Amino acid sequence: MLELIFPYYLWIKAAHVASIVLWLGGQCLLVVLLSSQRRLLTESGDAAVLSVVVQRGLRQVVNPAMLATLLLGATLFFLRGPETLGEPWFQVKLVCVLAMTALHGAIAATAAGLRRADRGISARRLRTLQLAGLLLTVTIVSIAVIK
Repeated sequence: MLELIFPYYLWIKAAHVASIVLWLGGQCLLVVLLSSQRRLLTESGDAAVLSVVVQRGLRQVVNPAMLATLLLGATLFFLRGPETLGEPWFQVKLVCVLAMTALHGAIAATAAGLRRADRGISARRLRTLQLAGLLLTVTIVSIAVIK
């Protein structure tokens, strides 16, 4: 089975990189939108339009990009072989990817809280989400390039 896929390794890798760009870039943009949504809720009490934009961004771009990234990454892992798991760069990258997946869940939970007009979501939380996303993005990309 893997012999049928292996000739397409570079195409799978390119699709993996494209989905990573969409996922991580989308997460960064969502946090900026969530910060704007929070500010609108605080100032005017109405951020319905921005809430719809955030939800659509999650459902139509960021969630599918995350799934594509994980599936394509798993495919690349199986094509490279299980010995990759023993390589230190891969172990660090895997931990970072798991952290990025958890961050994705935190962003989605924050979006849900703001959709319910939860004014208890702090600006500090949003800054933390943004900083974590940026640091994880830089780390994951650096590891993948330098390995």
